[in-house]
Amino acid sequence: MSGSGSGVPEDDALDDAVARLARSARQRNLGRADRVLELLATSGATSGATAGGAAPDPADRDEAALLCHSIAGSAGTFGDDELADAARHVESALQDGHRDGMPAALDRLRATASALRGL
Repeated sequence: MSGSGSGVPEDDALDDAVARLARSARQRNLGRADRVLELLATSGATSGATAGGAAPDPADRDEAALLCHSIAGSAGTFGDDELADAARHVESALQDGHRDGMPAALDRLRATASALRGL
């Protein structure tokens, strides 16, 4: 059950199942990241926005924060640590109202998601 490569068929089956779950979680998380970027794109919080850009609609902000929280937990569980960290930064900026840091946080989320798509 350790997955240490003992060659036991049950270990191989378990490793394959975990790998399938990780791939599925990554795809789900990338979709969530796309939705976060979509929700916040209309608020002026995306790349190139000024610090004084419009605040996101409260419902969009709450949905984006919840999605980021989900991404952070799921991505962290399955080893996508960069994606988890990027999502945590966006979530934190949303919760704390740090609009000045939002463009950089979203750029990082976008870049990290893009890099994972290339794997």
